[in-house]
Amino acid sequence: MKTSVIESEGLYPKVRKPDASLRNLALGILLQAFRDIVAPKKSASKEWELWRQDALDWFSSEEKDPGSFCWVCDVLALNPKELREWLALYNSCDPDRQREMARKLTRFQIRH
Repeated sequence: MKTSVIESEGLYPKVRKPDASLRNLALGILLQAFRDIVAPKKSASKEWELWRQDALDWFSSEEKDPGSFCWVCDVLALNPKELREWLALYNSCDPDRQREMARKLTRFQIRH
């Protein structure tokens, strides 16, 4: 007697990473938020201050909509608490230490 295996993605979805294009989008959003905080493009209009504050607000948000901090962390399988702790440390450091931390951030990579 032969038994067959019943598979249902609805009941038992396969564990998969989001596709590369979605991960690239999420990574781009995260890196831009970091850039707006650690290396804002300063202009005479002081618009950079608004972008920096917007990025800080984005990191503290608990929203789960596409493009939100929690969504980005979910797509990239990152721990939001650890990223927020890094940001708090960065904000509490002196300018020399901030530059060092920002330099390391430029080497930040997520494996696909």
